Amino acid sequence: MSVIVEFETECSRLPLAEAIAAVPEVRLEIERETATIPTMPNLFFWAAGEDLEAFAAALERDGTIREVRRLSEAGGRMLFYAQVGENAEVVPYPEWVRLGAEALSGRYYAGRWHNRMRFPDRESLGEYREFCEDSAIGFSLHRLYDAEGETTAPHDGLTDEQREVFRVAYERGFFEIPRQVTLTELGAELDISNQSVSERLHRGYARLVEEFVL
Repeated sequence: MSVIVEFETECSRLPLAEAIAAVPEVRLEIERETATIPTMPNLFFWAAGEDLEAFAAALERDGTIREVRRLSEAGGRMLFYAQVGENAEVVPYPEWVRLGAEALSGRYYAGRWHNRMRFPDRESLGEYREFCEDSAIGFSLHRLYDAEGETTAPHDGLTDEQREVFRVAYERGFFEIPRQVTLTELGAELDISNQSVSERLHRGYARLVEEFVL
């Protein structure tokens, strides 16, 4: 039975590492990853943050990628294309494709890559985890569940909708001082009203307090 896993990895040996090191406060989201040459996949990714021009310049100097192109800008974010280059120390793409896995999301923020992937079974997931550890990028498990949704993660009391709002709010800098995104912008990204964003956040706060404080 297939499993879905959410986990973190280090970024220093992966593609985009040099640009991230130059502008570590940037937030990235992989939109699509494809390849005709498995060791040199094509990346389409969004970048968000205060100094995107500095990050764009850092991408041009990043030896782990090549053929960088800025494709568009929307909502304070930039969409880039880049091909992974020969100088990238670790390229996970060929390994997870070999194992029959599917990348559901990949986001960089707060110094780490946060990944969500589907694997055909727990054996293939175990092989991928071993690959990550052997490659010195690490594998920090957050959540694991099967196709029926049975989870091995601790219960936090949040609904899936609340958890998604918290995740996007954190990634977009809503909890930073000063805030990097508004409720309206979060609502537009989640395709809900700003009032719904506010309600899910406040109800989520209450659930977390009930679960972990009281």
